[in-house]
Amino acid sequence: MDYYYNYVPGRLRIETPFIHRNPQNAATFEKSIHGLEGITSVETNPLTGSALMLFDEKKISHERIVDFLEKQGYFILSKAKTSDEVVEQATEKVLDVAEKIVVDSVGGED
Repeated sequence: MDYYYNYVPGRLRIETPFIHRNPQNAATFEKSIHGLEGITSVETNPLTGSALMLFDEKKISHERIVDFLEKQGYFILSKAKTSDEVVEQATEKVLDVAEKIVVDSVGGED
């Protein structure tokens, strides 16, 4: 499973192998994150390995949350894909398939 990172003000979503298919690790993750001042909500999904954290930006920054996650061994930002990268990769795949369909329908390239 890949790491994933998406931030908008007051909201941080990650995907991490640490909680993927591991409910016990997901519970540990939630308990640790709830201990940070400024965190207002944490939801994990062990099936997908995702965690959604809502927070008060006046009390904690997303950089501080990510730093905490990395220090705990829950997340590696340098390995994480952003939503823009995920969309770009999906778009490239769709275009490749569309090109193949067009080429096949006209009988191949010359």
